[in-house]
Amino acid sequence: MKFGDKLIELRKKKGYSQEELAEKLGVSRQSVSKWESNNTYPETDKIIQIANLFECSMDDLINDKVTDVESSLRKNKNIYNIWNSLLEFITKTINMFSKMTFQQGLKCIIEMIIISIIMLIIGKIICGISCDLIVKIFSFVGNDFPRFTITFRTILEGIFGFIWFIISLIVLIYSFKIRYLNDYEQETININEQKQNKETTIEQKNDNKIIRNENEKPYAFLTTLSNIVIIFIKFIATMILIGICSVTIGFVITTVVMLAFIPTNLVFLWMAFIFGAASAISILAIIIIICFIFNKKMSVKAPLITFISSIVVFGTGIGMGIVSIENIDFIDDNSAFNLQVNNIEIEYKDNLVIEDNGVGTNTSYKYIIDNSLSDNQIIVSKEVDNNFFTLDTVESEMDKLPVISVVENSKDIKVLFEFFIKNLKDNKVYTFNEYGTDPLVIKANETTINNLINNLKKLYLVEEENNGNEIIINVQNSKVHFKNGLRGEYNGLDDTIEYYEDDYSCKKEIEATPYGERFIYICNEKED
Repeated sequence: MKFGDKLIELRKKKGYSQEELAEKLGVSRQSVSKWESNNTYPETDKIIQIANLFECSMDDLINDKVTDVESSLRKNKNIYNIWNSLLEFITKTINMFSKMTFQQGLKCIIEMIIISIIMLIIGKIICGISCDLIVKIFSFVGNDFPRFTITFRTILEGIFGFIWFIISLIVLIYSFKIRYLNDYEQETININEQKQNKETTIEQKNDNKIIRNENEKPYAFLTTLSNIVIIFIKFIATMILIGICSVTIGFVITTVVMLAFIPTNLVFLWMAFIFGAASAISILAIIIIICFIFNKKMSVKAPLITFISSIVVFGTGIGMGIVSIENIDFIDDNSAFNLQVNNIEIEYKDNLVIEDNGVGTNTSYKYIIDNSLSDNQIIVSKEVDNNFFTLDTVESEMDKLPVISVVENSKDIKVLFEFFIKNLKDNKVYTFNEYGTDPLVIKANETTINNLINNLKKLYLVEEENNGNEIIINVQNSKVHFKNGLRGEYNGLDDTIEYYEDDYSCKKEIEATPYGERFIYICNEKED
């Protein structure tokens, strides 16, 4: 490719007319026209100017063997060009403000401040919601490691704050460019055009259109900032992709399982429709995210047809599934179970709390006084179907108090599953709603019973009903509640707080309830 042809390509790529290029190089339009027609070559100093202007090497311009000039431009994009574009932006901004009246400059500054405030408010909302959502997703870790939750949230707030700062900066600069800088550049172009020959050709009109479009092109440093945001968004998309892949695997497995159990009941067919459609939508989402991450184009027609078809299948599955479920008889009573009283003997120790299935609130206990038992002897009773469950205990700790939970462990999940399938074939489902709802029976001597009830009251607010040798306890609510996040651990033995971090303190408030006093701890950062 000859020099003139390269010059034409580079000039049009930048959006310059022959007059504009001539002005930048300090020559006449006729000289540029002769260069582009390959009738003459520019002097060495002009070739250097052209190379700097179009960000390419002199060899790329004068070597006829170089044909891909655009590739050469891409290779020469570097930090210098980004820095140069930033300086260009600053220079134009200073020149623009120097030609503004005081009122125009004040108006521009006020508009930019308003945009900054709006972006700050939006950022606070978006960053807050995003951090809360991600922290809740990982709350299973935070429950065991509160310090991890605090540190993790701080890191998230820093990352989201930095990314939003870049986004806000891009929005602010683009707004400034569109509202003010473009008008200044257009005015400058118009003044230059008036100095040129007023006779314009069709080529000049086309070039002027290109120049006006040039004003809408972003600066190199803005492109770099945008790329940082895009990289971050692609990273988030990758994390979402991993989650969707996991969910999709679950959908596919569930669909296969539902298909296998269609002979049991027709409801499984419609459930297969639902999970199959969900699998298709998830796979479609995976393809879209992959195309976004790797900048691949995809046709709209096939994904749109897939999405609409999946929605139709999904809706059909839900509709027909509801019809099939209406034919199933849901049974809440215990008629299908062979309940027998099971006993477990527990040895009492100081501050011991006994719970039913590890459930704190909304549970009931029946304490029976039997003075024939020793002080350390406790007998816990509960009705259990021994075909399915066994009664067992699990030891733990809550608010520094030892806790023993009486739990029902399944003997064999296969037995329960066969029981469910057998009844489902007859359109019957035992929901277990009434199973195991009778109060846990705790038998001990009077002294031990009083100790157990007092220990329970250290953790919960309870409603007590005394019927002589029988005491019914209904647990209503937890006795201790933390506001503003948990910054410490409550010690139920001496009513104190053990702090995870030294820069936090908790203020105790007492709330009166029908069941006793509730402790409210408001935890805040210590004042200097």
